[in-house]
Amino acid sequence: MSGQCKINNKGGFTLLEVMIALAIVSIALVAMLGLTQRNILVNDRLQQMTRATFLAKQKMAEIEHGVQQGLEVNKGDFPPPNQNFSWSILYSSTPIQGIKQIDLSVIWGDEKENELITLTSFLQDGPR
Repeated sequence: MSGQCKINNKGGFTLLEVMIALAIVSIALVAMLGLTQRNILVNDRLQQMTRATFLAKQKMAEIEHGVQQGLEVNKGDFPPPNQNFSWSILYSSTPIQGIKQIDLSVIWGDEKENELITLTSFLQDGPR
């Protein structure tokens, strides 16, 4: 009996099985981190689009209520805390006499990415 070796079969995991399981978990975690980063970028872009939309609606309301009257083309920047956004207004005539078209664009971020929101409205010329 002294020369015999007992093999213990308790059903544990081998080192290879543990390493494969860790590799699978690490691949899944890396994928999850990538998705989280992408989610943060998309969320930031959506927040910027929402803010630009609200700013465009505010500026269009000023124009429609006669606060902003002026030239055929106007440009400007929004005051803080929205200093990263600028606006551009283009007035143009329409086939209907006495009605003008107003295109208001709110621009932010990189020009190459074409980050802008455009609202179009129609107003009657002359006194209201």
